Amino acid sequence: MRINIPSAVLFLHAFPLNKKMYQYQFEAFERENIPYIAVDYFGFGEEKNFPSDYSISWLTDWIVAKLNNIGIKKIIPVGDSMGGYIMFDMWRKYRNLISGMVFVSTRAEADTEEAKKGRYATIEKIKTEGKDFLIEFMLNAQTSPKTKENKNKMEKLRCIMNEATEEGIIKALKALAERPDNTELLPTIEVPSLVIAGEDDEKVTPPSVVKKIADGIKNSRFIELPHSAHLPPFENPEEFNKIIIPFVKENL
Repeated sequence: MRINIPSAVLFLHAFPLNKKMYQYQFEAFERENIPYIAVDYFGFGEEKNFPSDYSISWLTDWIVAKLNNIGIKKIIPVGDSMGGYIMFDMWRKYRNLISGMVFVSTRAEADTEEAKKGRYATIEKIKTEGKDFLIEFMLNAQTSPKTKENKNKMEKLRCIMNEATEEGIIKALKALAERPDNTELLPTIEVPSLVIAGEDDEKVTPPSVVKKIADGIKNSRFIELPHSAHLPPFENPEEFNKIIIPFVKENL
């Protein structure tokens, strides 16, 4: 993480991971001398649990306060899944901070009633059985066939997910379930935008769902990344970096 810089890329991680999912971007950005910052959400990675429930909106305010504290005036957020929901909220409230956006494997719509019920059912199961079943489900649902063949990558992912606390997972699930619909924001986004989907994401955010974001943002660019499902930055970092590094250099 770099500090005392006027502009930076902000990495926002997917659920139930942490900022380590962007480890291959950190290495590439340091080689290219691109400033960046990455955060963990409450109860994930290095961040302690928050004492009460919180919303996506509250999480956004907390992240922006962090940026203000280290003097960052402009950002290009890169948000995978849950990270994308935070990006929408940033645009809603702090758009002057944003010089470009990179949406990854996310959606603009709120949860359906069925999806919301599913999240709360998962919460109850975690309370009685712990988090292990969720980690195994996510490892399967979020990765492509190519990633599953790579035992080293799968073990890295498992370790990253296992750093999440059960309390952190439960509170994040509540925040995800209650997030607002963001589709009305799409036509208002006027900064350069990349929208990236994993070609093999069949279970979480299929490319057709992600593409709706690009369809709603004027002059955005939509890309389907091969050999990746829900976690393109981690699953296919070489191709992902080839796409975002020129974009970041041009717009930061």
